[in-house]
Amino acid sequence: MKKKKLLLLALALALVPTAGSAQDLPELLTDVYQSIGDGLAQGAAWAGENQELTLTLETDDARIEAGKPVRLTVTAGNPLPYETAVTLTLSLPDRLAASAETTWEAVLPAAQTDAQTGALTPSVTTFTRELTLLPDGGSETVEIGCELSMGTRFYRAAAPLALCVADIGVSAAVDGVTDGRVQPGDAFAYRIEVTNAGTAAKDVALELTLPQDVALAEPLEAGFVQTGQVIRGQVHAQAATDGAPGSAVITLPVRVDGDALRDDADARRLMAATLRADGERVPMPRMEVCDAKVSARLTAETDSLAVGEETTLRVVVVNAGLAAADVHLSCVLPEGLSLPGKKHAAATSAEAALTDGGDGDLPMTGAAVPGEPAAAPAMTQQDRTLLFDLHMDAAEEGESGVIARTQVIEIPVVADAPQDKLSERLVGASLLWHVDGGEAELGDAVAMRVYRAEFLGMSRADWTGVFWASALLLITVLCLYAAVRKDSKDTDFCCE
Repeated sequence: MKKKKLLLLALALALVPTAGSAQDLPELLTDVYQSIGDGLAQGAAWAGENQELTLTLETDDARIEAGKPVRLTVTAGNPLPYETAVTLTLSLPDRLAASAETTWEAVLPAAQTDAQTGALTPSVTTFTRELTLLPDGGSETVEIGCELSMGTRFYRAAAPLALCVADIGVSAAVDGVTDGRVQPGDAFAYRIEVTNAGTAAKDVALELTLPQDVALAEPLEAGFVQTGQVIRGQVHAQAATDGAPGSAVITLPVRVDGDALRDDADARRLMAATLRADGERVPMPRMEVCDAKVSARLTAETDSLAVGEETTLRVVVVNAGLAAADVHLSCVLPEGLSLPGKKHAAATSAEAALTDGGDGDLPMTGAAVPGEPAAAPAMTQQDRTLLFDLHMDAAEEGESGVIARTQVIEIPVVADAPQDKLSERLVGASLLWHVDGGEAELGDAVAMRVYRAEFLGMSRADWTGVFWASALLLITVLCLYAAVRKDSKDTDFCCE
């Protein structure tokens, strides 16, 4: 208000000297206009001196993610009627990088003056920088600052920016596996879960290397390819929502080759799958492929057997593997050995301790599991072949090693008389077995000598026959002698 009064006073003073001279009217008007212009300019200059520069910051997005730059706009306003030299300095967090210098000098254009009203329109100058998010660190909200200095005056502005980073976690599990063990031919599935607790989504590259002798059982999901034993693909992990992490689950059904342990003497092998997520190795569950390790042997109590004498054949079945098995046994009795009467094999089954008796045919691995005798396996007979079907439990692992399972089947037999009038005969019983329908294996045969008890080349039965024949002959002779003697006595009496 005071400034306006001064302008009016200056105008009145300019008019007074020329009021009495009408002939100098044009010059008077020119002087008036010039005085008014000068007064307005001076008034505007006085008014602008009390105006302040303006500074604002703005981003085209309130959040920034890795690989997605954000544009920062710095706007400076100059209300002064003259050009103003300034210095601008950006203050960025360590995790942000700018596309150009963060400290620079500039000249702000003068404010524009309206010729009619004398009002000033501040000039507006903008500066842009492209901001990128550097790796490392979590999600957070930071503040971007900017300082504008003009001589001894300083102006500051700030803008918030959310740094959004994915927080990826990858875990692997195995479905369909008990105690970390599978058998050849078993099917199971690898389950891979990708979680994201961060505020930015991310595509996670996965690479799974299948173990040897393991193959996919179903086609791969879209986005995955297989090269040899290596499966590659990407999983999109959504950002967390309302504090709940995003999750994506990939399931890969696989199957173990039925011949995975064909040439493995221990009937067990470690299966090692390898998983990498974005190049980082992810722990995988430890697994073993195990199979039954069955051996069977036929033994006899004696190697020599007299005709009619009984003995016992024993079938010893051992499972030293860490998997259960169904075993089918075939014991062939030769001519010369038969079951006693109509009785079938007195098959008994028990858990027997294994000790290394110098026989390398049976796996001598630890001691057998103690327990109650198992039920006797059923036996069927086809001609001279005895058939047994029994279930062998898996061996157990103890502190001293593997504890094998053992079953013993006892078969009573009797020696038959050799044919073709032979005094003795060598006979052999054989054992054949197979596991779970696999290939049959042949055990060592048991050889036994079946003989007749003889004296002077004759058996006991022959001597018995000779004895009774001799006795009968003697009785016959005695009877004939008695008859002849009686006839002789009768004849002598008649003559007298």
